[in-house]
Amino acid sequence: MVNSRNKLLAVGSDRSPARAREDYVKAIYQLGTLGPVRAAALARYLNVSRVSVSKAKRLLEQQGLLERECSASQPLRLSARGEKLAVAMVRRHRVLETFLHCALGIPLERVHPEAERIEHVISDDLAMRIAVLLGRPQRDPHGHPIPYGDADARSMPLPTLVSLPVGQSGRVVSLDDRDENAVAALAADGLLPGSSLRVERCERARIFVRRGKRVIGILRSHAAMVRIAR
Repeated sequence: MVNSRNKLLAVGSDRSPARAREDYVKAIYQLGTLGPVRAAALARYLNVSRVSVSKAKRLLEQQGLLERECSASQPLRLSARGEKLAVAMVRRHRVLETFLHCALGIPLERVHPEAERIEHVISDDLAMRIAVLLGRPQRDPHGHPIPYGDADARSMPLPTLVSLPVGQSGRVVSLDDRDENAVAALAADGLLPGSSLRVERCERARIFVRRGKRVIGILRSHAAMVRIAR
């Protein structure tokens, strides 16, 4: 039977206490790319209530995964132990996405939710064996770096396609992966990591880009998910 303290961490009907703990530390780690992680941002990211985040924060502090802050208004910061767990979860997730897409042929829009479920039930050893089998890929199918060891997988976020001026060219580096419909649409148009494009024109709802001989109209909300390098 799950004790009452662990129940506070089990947000969502399909989250065990262990899964919730892993989801929280991974979310804090990934949100940290954008700056200090506030409780409200974490609640939105995980689609949970502020009350759930407050309860989870206390438990994560007790478990040594979060630094204890002197004020409730302070941003959330992972401890060294929490950071190590977060990196391991990111590695499992991205290795699984690569395996599902490249070895099993799972469509790109499905690999994120599938990996979200599986990452909690495999060991670090199994994840590394899968990585070796795949040739230790450096990036997942969405273009995100795969960390090995305790290496930090975060970096300053690149600009999105929305910011690219008309007439400018860029190369797709990565796709934000949490919107399955958007990923499916981008993949169908061939806007995948490594592809080159040029902005032809911008309208209120869409951005039109040239990829090879084709001009493709992309919803602005989808273009905001495309990270590019000029």
